[in-house]
Amino acid sequence: MAPNSLSPASAKIDYHTLYATHHAVLPTLAWFPTSITGDLGSYQAWDLSSIDAEDMWTGLLAVLAPLVPSTTIFDAVTVYTQADAMAPNIPQASHAYAVAGSSGATGLSEANSATFNFKTTGNANAKVVLLDFPLGSGGYNAIHPAGFSAEILALAAYIESTANAFSGRDDNRVNVLRKVTFDLNDKLQKQYRMGA
Repeated sequence: MAPNSLSPASAKIDYHTLYATHHAVLPTLAWFPTSITGDLGSYQAWDLSSIDAEDMWTGLLAVLAPLVPSTTIFDAVTVYTQADAMAPNIPQASHAYAVAGSSGATGLSEANSATFNFKTTGNANAKVVLLDFPLGSGGYNAIHPAGFSAEILALAAYIESTANAFSGRDDNRVNVLRKVTFDLNDKLQKQYRMGA
């Protein structure tokens, strides 16, 4: 184990919005090349059960979709592995998707980011970041547990489930969603020439 390492495995979710293509990277437990039902291999989950990797990532996209508008499309998931914390991150399997968002949100989304801030069982930070995310009525104010919507709670429950294999970069289980924060991403603001 090494601080902030993606070892032993991770996956990259490729998606696009009205404005650009993006990706999100999530660490996992060890990956195995043998698939159970799909074509992305498999994992041994935190509860020691076996889970098909394609099923796990399909399930994640299903709980992400209600958080983003129909103009956000999840395009692919690619699984990576590292032999150890210092080894290269090697792609092992990929699956194409065409999962559109289903949120009816109409707030400003260009260059905004939403960060779902979790803690692991080892008290390390873990996060899921989505770009070009529509702002709600609270604007850039953080959302804390008392204000979590059903959609946010569904995402938290799925990532925290011991029947899945999501991990923090500290190699501990993702355990608690603490808050959701929003930001205007400076890099995207420049890329989109919003100040031009």
